[in-house]
Amino acid sequence: MITVTAMKWAPPFAAGQVRDHRVRWILNEVGWPYQVRLVDAPTMKSAAYSRGLQPFGQLPVLEEEGRPPVFESGAIVLDVAMRAGRCIAAEGTPERAAALQWVIAGLNSVEPMLFNVAEVEYFMDDEDARRARRPMVVGLAMLESARAGRDWFVGDGFTVADLMLASILKVADRLALLDELPALAAWQRTILARPAHVRAEQDQRADIARHTVEDMRYDALASEART
Repeated sequence: MITVTAMKWAPPFAAGQVRDHRVRWILNEVGWPYQVRLVDAPTMKSAAYSRGLQPFGQLPVLEEEGRPPVFESGAIVLDVAMRAGRCIAAEGTPERAAALQWVIAGLNSVEPMLFNVAEVEYFMDDEDARRARRPMVVGLAMLESARAGRDWFVGDGFTVADLMLASILKVADRLALLDELPALAAWQRTILARPAHVRAEQDQRADIARHTVEDMRYDALASEART
């Protein structure tokens, strides 16, 4: 059985966006059953977790009997897709190379830019900083230009490229950064309407809704730091 780690609780603005939803999504797409192990802050920061599962004390992690654990949402999505032979073209084809490049581009070029903007929107009360950082979203227009009106970023069907980019653009949508890019926004809505994603997001939201910030036990970390 596959086990996916996820946080017991997340702030309302993050519900449906925490990265384990990408792992749930690809597993739903390929039809592999899995279970979710909900973890708290002390668990993620424990020596057992960092040494055995995720060296940076983060999530998600995919655990599977007989295989080493895999961490980083992009790596997990690619691992599952390639092993299942679904949502990615055959090895050695130009379409596989293109899918790989878009997954990496999303994680390295698009997501950090969006998080930069989100940082000031969610955590800073500085209107000048907001105005200074928002021009960075010009990269989204470049993304739409690269899509060139196609239904899919790669080839003739849904791939991990669409999954990763649509997932990453959730941040842009929440920040209203897609308002001036209606074609890109419409494409994202179509991708997120896939049943595999709808189920993944609903399941994540349900897990988070059953818990509160107290369940994350941040106070335990603070107590440990004082001793």
